[in-house]
Amino acid sequence: MTLRVETVKRWQLELHSAQDWLQYEVGVDGCYVVKIQCALCNKHKAKIKDLRNFSPAFVNGIEGNSLKKDNVKKHFQSEMHQKALALEKLSGNVPNLPLVLAQTIEESHLNRLFDIAYTVAKLELPLAKFKQLAKLELRHGVDLGQTAITEQKCKEYIDYIGRSTKIELVHAIQEAPYFSVIVDGSADPSMTEKGMIYVLYVDRTGLPCMRFFGFREVEHVHPECLKRTVLNAFLEEGIDIERKLVGYMADSGTIKADIPPLLQKEMPYLISLNCASHRLEMAVKGIFHGTSFDNVNEMLHLLAKLYWTCPSRMHELKTLAQIMLEGETKPHQAEGTRWVQHKQRATRALLQAYPAVVCNLANMSTQTTLPKEKTIFQEYLRTLRSLNFVLHLLFYSEILEPIAKLSRSLQNSTVDLVYTASLLEKFYSTLERFSRGALHGPLHEVLEETEKDPQSVYFSGTRLQCEAEIVKAFKEKLPSYVATVSDCILHRFGALHLMEPIRCLKILEADQWPESPEDMENYGTVELQVFCRHFAKLLAINQVDVTKLLEEWEQFRQFRTECLAELSSQQMWQNMLTRDRARFPNFYHVIHILHCFPVSSVVLEWGYSAVTRLKAESRSKMSINTLEYLTRISVEGPEPDVFDPQAAVSLYCFEQMGFIADPVVKRTSMSVLSDEEISSPNKRACFTPEEYSSD
Repeated sequence: MTLRVETVKRWQLELHSAQDWLQYEVGVDGCYVVKIQCALCNKHKAKIKDLRNFSPAFVNGIEGNSLKKDNVKKHFQSEMHQKALALEKLSGNVPNLPLVLAQTIEESHLNRLFDIAYTVAKLELPLAKFKQLAKLELRHGVDLGQTAITEQKCKEYIDYIGRSTKIELVHAIQEAPYFSVIVDGSADPSMTEKGMIYVLYVDRTGLPCMRFFGFREVEHVHPECLKRTVLNAFLEEGIDIERKLVGYMADSGTIKADIPPLLQKEMPYLISLNCASHRLEMAVKGIFHGTSFDNVNEMLHLLAKLYWTCPSRMHELKTLAQIMLEGETKPHQAEGTRWVQHKQRATRALLQAYPAVVCNLANMSTQTTLPKEKTIFQEYLRTLRSLNFVLHLLFYSEILEPIAKLSRSLQNSTVDLVYTASLLEKFYSTLERFSRGALHGPLHEVLEETEKDPQSVYFSGTRLQCEAEIVKAFKEKLPSYVATVSDCILHRFGALHLMEPIRCLKILEADQWPESPEDMENYGTVELQVFCRHFAKLLAINQVDVTKLLEEWEQFRQFRTECLAELSSQQMWQNMLTRDRARFPNFYHVIHILHCFPVSSVVLEWGYSAVTRLKAESRSKMSINTLEYLTRISVEGPEPDVFDPQAAVSLYCFEQMGFIADPVVKRTSMSVLSDEEISSPNKRACFTPEEYSSD
């Protein structure tokens, strides 16, 4: 092939005019090039030779048919050349300083740029804002070095921040003896289903910690394919599933379809649950649909709209309530994310403000001069004064009270499953009482009053409009209402409070242990034996001696009485999981497994909300990796003023510039983290330089 010297010079100018990086040998005629070599890659080959995509072609030189523009262009865009270019740029920035000092200066520039990029990501700003913020820093005299300040660079820095945090998380899971997987389906504007994966494990401090692990594309809803998708996410990171996986929880119909049975064929001990919080909300929302309770829901909504959209009406209602000695009452908003609690608060607020609302509506219906408003107010009054409405409102309030309490118990990132099971047991007892017709409170009083005089029934001082058939119809429907509630709750919760592994959790409730030595003699032994039978395979895989485990349980009870009596349950188990592992090497596994039982996926809801904000229609082409990094920063990252970019900068320097950034003195701003923030399992700072290893 004949290649003229002018052509090679033109290639160099087109690709990178600022630097003379192409070296070439000319033939004997002096007009044609016979060999091309990259001067930068040859100069820095000692530092780039260990790169994964390193090729010696342009280091040694290309000849013959390889002398093509496409080959030169591909090399210029290659990872090895870009790294050599960065190394050359670094050494050229401060030519009169030693290389170590030059690296330190470049590192300080990167720290500032990474800080700006992190702030953009944490505040969920468009990546284009990075350039504006960086220019503002330059205007204030901050030295940001010679690196290009572009949106693409911001994305690159965010990727390194996300990767460094993922490295820390993977190390934490690899160190943890056990963990559980919590999965949800996330459909973004591009209409592709993604599996959002969280992990629940015990961290170094001995506390349960739920962290965002990442996204995985769901290619097919076939159960076997879904199973591989979830498990491969961990196997690709070198995490041992068989020895560590305790539980699996799913929240999306697409993600959870028939996966637990497949997993339990290999891991029969696996604790498989659907999100208890979502099961409850979904169950109760559909319980009363198509019944007279629709009228109650509609009235709650209409009253909230009537008063919340007109401050003058709300003020009149409050004044009237104070005059009538009803206290400061107002209709509560009946709609929201937590359907149960909003409805419970709305019914409770209406019952408390009932006399004031009725009186206020009567006043407004007589004072208004608009026929349409008058008709609306009179219709509201007829509904509120109806015995049928009041009976259903009272039953609604009474049945929602225990459900709301159960719902609240499931809305923390860490859920007390023993307490939740006890609430569920009490709820079933309440349903049984309703089915027997044993009613209490205002509902019982109103029904009693109708039996005495059906034509003169009062509620909160208001005479109700009633017919003879209303009470009879309500009493006939009451068992069917109770049965509907019972069937819905049983369908989604089942006998959760009777599940043997769940009952084993009572061991963790040290504050509830018996005080007398006689009662403590065999306390928890039966539950521990049940635990050992259920997790026999997992304990065997981890070489746990069951016989010694039971002996250590007896020793631990004595040890707790003598040395740990002053500690709370949480402090005691933290002590066990961090300091006393060697003292109780077999019983330690029991406590660790019990702490990894998955219950609620409320943390996934926070992650899903972040995805909805981040993946707007205007950003639907965002890669899944970038979306993962932005979600991790948004949901779990510390506030910008306490973020330490050192780990991400170290990773960047190692991969892009060929040197490892030395750990710098930690920022004093890290000390502003409160104890609550440090201990929170879902609000964690990026890992420190000591925790990062370039290995």
